[in-house]
Amino acid sequence: MGAAKNNQILTVVEGRIKNQPIVDDFKRAAENRGWGFQHVSILNSDEIARYDFSDTPLDNVVFRELTNNNYVEAERLFFYLKKNHKIVMNADAAGARAATSDKHFQQGLFLLDPFLKKHALPTFEAKHKLNVMSYIKGDRVHFPILLKYRYGTAGRDIILIKNEAELDKVKSFKGFLIEQYIEAECDWRVFVIGGTPVGIMRKIGDTDHPDNFVAWSGGREKFLEEDQDMIEILGKIACRAAAVSRLEYTGVDILKEKGTGKLYLLETNYAAGWLNFTSATNINIPDLVIDWFVDRAEGLSQPIEKAVKTYIEHRKKYLSRETSAAYDAILKGEKGITEKIAHLFKDEDSKYLYDTGTIFNKLSKAYKDLTESKDKDSKKYDGLAKEIEEMPLSWTGNFIGPEAGTIEEGAILSALYLFLLGKIKKV
Repeated sequence: MGAAKNNQILTVVEGRIKNQPIVDDFKRAAENRGWGFQHVSILNSDEIARYDFSDTPLDNVVFRELTNNNYVEAERLFFYLKKNHKIVMNADAAGARAATSDKHFQQGLFLLDPFLKKHALPTFEAKHKLNVMSYIKGDRVHFPILLKYRYGTAGRDIILIKNEAELDKVKSFKGFLIEQYIEAECDWRVFVIGGTPVGIMRKIGDTDHPDNFVAWSGGREKFLEEDQDMIEILGKIACRAAAVSRLEYTGVDILKEKGTGKLYLLETNYAAGWLNFTSATNINIPDLVIDWFVDRAEGLSQPIEKAVKTYIEHRKKYLSRETSAAYDAILKGEKGITEKIAHLFKDEDSKYLYDTGTIFNKLSKAYKDLTESKDKDSKKYDGLAKEIEEMPLSWTGNFIGPEAGTIEEGAILSALYLFLLGKIKKV
């Protein structure tokens, strides 16, 4: 471990030997910043039982994966990290670590979200042939279908079933899921870091063999997505998926159906790699991960007002054009702006465990009063400012997770809050 010039150390938990190149990339990025680096490949059960981490720096932790899927020890480590307010990526994933990569569980999360459910992919457990046929006869899925492993990766071990005769040839359904087959025109990998889509790679597989799922997963052709309209659509879907999955760092896979153009959300990848992604896009993911840690650390040491503004300003380039323009307009106190962006907080789209739509209504009412009313008594909103600061929102964090919404919502709410705070302080 190298000495840290600024006392910052990046710790990467990754136990799989095949992912050593990813660990090496993190190390280079850390050292280029003058940070120290620690690679943890295995967790010591005795140390975890005693919560003795004196030999392991845990201030900036990227948790990826452990050897032998040692989830019990991982959950104990996560408890320690959260209890001691450490800055960590993916410690609070939805469903806990054991369920995070479960494709069936993921699609369930997407179905529960009002916005994502229209992009969810019909997915069911495959217990036996009669069970599979019951979904087909019930019109839940239709031939052709896919049989794929619950925890499968890289397009491997996927079976395309075109009819009942082919289904008869399947010897065992153990560990398989049923998924509706969608013929792809193309698909995308969207990297989301701290609630923002930092880059999008478009992939085209083996167009002559649409059932070559390994080729489609890896991509015969790979390039940076540059269509701004598509970037904003994909970014919204991916950030929402990261939010409901409670992941600060993830690679989100989205497929475009051939012929219809419909977008399907395939999965969120808890421990996404980037070797192909970087070669196609020239985007350095480890650098952006460290940027996130820097922003989080600044947030912990700054007054909430400054922390909020710093965080949003640093990520502003990733916001949609509409949100970015609205953020600037709100800080300038432009009249009528909240009516133009109210659709972003529609009830059916904005309700997580904590209702961001209700927060928006309260703040936009205050904003309208202070920009358009003749009686601009900002002191009467002291209580609202305090209420906002006491809400379970990651104002100084990543604005993801059910109680915080996405960065798009967070940016608007932050601008309204900052505007209100500025008016109160002037009185």
